[in-house]
Amino acid sequence: MTRCEKEIDVDLRSIEPKVVIEGWIAKDSIAKVNVTKTKDFNDNNDFPPVFGAIVTVSDDKGNSEILDQDKNGTYVSKLLRGKEDVTYYLNVKVEGNEYTSVSKMPKRIEIDSITMLYRPALKYAFPQVSFTDPKGKNYYRNILYLNRVRMDIGSEATDDKLRDGFPIHRTLPVFDDDKEDSREVEKGDTVLVELQSIDKGAYDFFETLGNMDAKENNPTTNIVGGALGYFSAYS
Repeated sequence: MTRCEKEIDVDLRSIEPKVVIEGWIAKDSIAKVNVTKTKDFNDNNDFPPVFGAIVTVSDDKGNSEILDQDKNGTYVSKLLRGKEDVTYYLNVKVEGNEYTSVSKMPKRIEIDSITMLYRPALKYAFPQVSFTDPKGKNYYRNILYLNRVRMDIGSEATDDKLRDGFPIHRTLPVFDDDKEDSREVEKGDTVLVELQSIDKGAYDFFETLGNMDAKENNPTTNIVGGALGYFSAYS
C-alpha cells in the first residue's frame, strides 16, 4: 500500500466582524440582551460585550424601556417583564447601524414528568421529558442541566409536527464525548430540565443551530439589519 501526503495551506481570510445579538425575555422576568461581535477563525473564543449600544425593548401594550448595561456588559430592563400572549419588539442601535426583531410570547406549557429511558444498545439511560401539546402549531426548546452543569443535547428545539394536540415524550441525550462536563447519567445525579414555549422565529434559530454540523451557513436569525443571533420571548 502506498500513501501520499501533502501539506495544504488553508487560506482563512479575515472578514469584517459582524454584530451578534442574543436577546430574551421570559415570563415574569426582565429582558436581557447581549451584544458582541464575531472574530476570525484563529482568534480566541473570548467575546467581550459591545459597550455604548442603545438597546430598547417595547411591547404591543405601549410599554417601552431603554435597557441599562450591567457590570457584566449585559443590557437589562428594570421595569419591563414578560407576559404571555404579548408581542415584544427589540431595537438595537450600535456604531451607526440599527437592528430590529419581533417575538410573541406563547402560553406556558407544564411538564407532566421527567423520567429515565433505558437504551439497551447504549447500556445506559437518557432523561425523558413528557408534556401535553395543545392543539395548534407550537414550538419548544429544552435545556438540560446535570448536577447544575448545562449539558450538550444536540438540537434543543422541537415542534409538534407529528404530535399536534397529543402528549409528547422527548428523549434528551447526554452526549458522552470524553468532555469533563459530558457523561452518562448515574445514580445520585440531579437532572434539571427546562421546557420553553417559543415562537417560530426563535425555533428556526435554535433548530438550525442544533444542526450546524450538517450545514455551512449561519443559524437562521430572526433579527433584521444584518446581525447574527436571535430574540426570544418565551414562557
